[in-house]
Amino acid sequence: MRWLSTAAVAVLLLTAGCSALIGADDTEGGTVTPAPVPTAAESDTATSLDSPPGVTTERLENVALLSAAHRQALNGTTYTLNERYTELTIGNDSTSVRRTETVAVESPTRYRDEMVRLTTDSNGTVERYEQSTYADGTNWYERRDDGTVERQRGEVRFTSDKYAYRTAFYLNRYAVVNQSATAVVTRDGSRTYRIRGSGGEIPTTERLAEFRIELLVEPAGLVRRFSVWYRTEDRIVEYSFWYEDIGETTAERPAWLNESASTN
Repeated sequence: MRWLSTAAVAVLLLTAGCSALIGADDTEGGTVTPAPVPTAAESDTATSLDSPPGVTTERLENVALLSAAHRQALNGTTYTLNERYTELTIGNDSTSVRRTETVAVESPTRYRDEMVRLTTDSNGTVERYEQSTYADGTNWYERRDDGTVERQRGEVRFTSDKYAYRTAFYLNRYAVVNQSATAVVTRDGSRTYRIRGSGGEIPTTERLAEFRIELLVEPAGLVRRFSVWYRTEDRIVEYSFWYEDIGETTAERPAWLNESASTN
């Protein structure tokens, strides 16, 4: 298997998997149940609970503050980021794009990113594309497979967490809505804030027929889950991200990298 080197590897690192959104999913683990309604004696305590930055007890007020707190909450910790994207075209010649991505982040320079994209055309033909990226702290390695396997490698040049910035970008772009409501809920015994909203915008000239979002936010500002769903005259799009194994994630070396090393 040949290795390819390129001067554009830095761009690939920043843009791989970032060209689109991903769909809502409720299977990331944990249950969400309404928090008990406080009694009169408890009401002062309940209303004095600190809300996440940018969030009030009534609505999502400042997305920029929330996204900054989200990035800060991920700073210095390990985590597994999951993303899902689904796009369906509406009409006689319907097509679809489905993408799933899982990223194990041990540090900004040590991570493993696994992405699969399925594209279905109007005839039902499915094209599969896989991309796997691994960074060991010094170098990064990438394997791409669309029927033909190619590999690239290069030196890690980024010291900030690009995946934290990526999800913060999606928050800034899609969580700004005209209407929203906040509810305090319990998730695995911990207090979180569930925010539901509608009336957002998308970065195209398409006319929106419907737009809604949902977030689960920890008190410090970490957005545990974010989902956006919207419909235009021609498309239905869903995107979501959610986090698992915070503080307990390791980025393991992929088997394909071990195999390629043994053949060189």
